[in-house]
Amino acid sequence: MKSMAELRKSDYHQQLGRKMCAAFIAQQQGVALSTALNRVPDPILDLWLVVAEFAREAWTQNFDRQFGPSDGQEVGAVM
Repeated sequence: MKSMAELRKSDYHQQLGRKMCAAFIAQQQGVALSTALNRVPDPILDLWLVVAEFAREAWTQNFDRQFGPSDGQEVGAVM
């Protein structure tokens, strides 16, 4: 797991955390995702950065189980 300092500096985690927070707000308040995205505070709270890291780790583990470990190349890269 990455440190909080690394998560705070990561544009990927900032964006994923913001989108996951918006999805939670949309579900809880019954509003459109685009509306909820406007309600996400800036900067994003550390909680959502941790949730984003857990989601990334879970996706990576699931991907590895289905397709094998990544060799570091992007998906769809031509060899």
